[in-house]
Amino acid sequence: MFNMPFDPYEYDSWYDRHSSIFKAELEAIKNVSRNCPEQTLEVGAGTGRFAEKLDVDWCLDPDEKMLELASGRCEHTVKGYAEDLPFETGSLGTVFFITSLSFIKKPSLAILEAHRVLRNDGCLIIGFIPKQSYFGRKYEKYRKEGDMRFSKAHFFTYEEVLSLLEPYFTTYTVYSTLLGDKLLENVVHGYHKDASFVAIRFVKKVFIGNAHGTVKGD
Repeated sequence: MFNMPFDPYEYDSWYDRHSSIFKAELEAIKNVSRNCPEQTLEVGAGTGRFAEKLDVDWCLDPDEKMLELASGRCEHTVKGYAEDLPFETGSLGTVFFITSLSFIKKPSLAILEAHRVLRNDGCLIIGFIPKQSYFGRKYEKYRKEGDMRFSKAHFFTYEEVLSLLEPYFTTYTVYSTLLGDKLLENVVHGYHKDASFVAIRFVKKVFIGNAHGTVKGD
């Protein structure tokens, strides 16, 4: 996971300046995470805006200044990286990645780590900005123009996210919002190709022996 060059206070104020967008994204995340197990972690939690509304137990981020702001919103904060989670194997019920996947140096390793720390009935919740969406195109343009906030970002297509997760997780349910270039804030079931925010619930595949063994039930 990269240390993102965002000013924590500017970053945090975004949620107030765009409160209706935040509300739509939050609703999508709540829809896919309903009835997921307790003992929850958000990876790349930033200043803890989502974590506060979702009652997340642990907020993890590599940026100490972000965590200072998150400390008033998260029950526990921990400095760390997605590729090396400081949690015991099988100790968590739900892990959230909310827009953070695009800023992780080694996303495949981060997904493997999420698989390791989740218990067998655990949920993995991914909220992301698709590459071809309005926001995806906007941030890609910023990146190409040299905006340091997005210099190391990689925005995924929906298909790329499914491919990344498929070895270790099964797709359970999907919701989309911020539809089209007008960013309509309807929260709709399923994947919509013009959505600027997509939330997916994945369930853990349980392996025999090790992470590269045979999947039970296959």
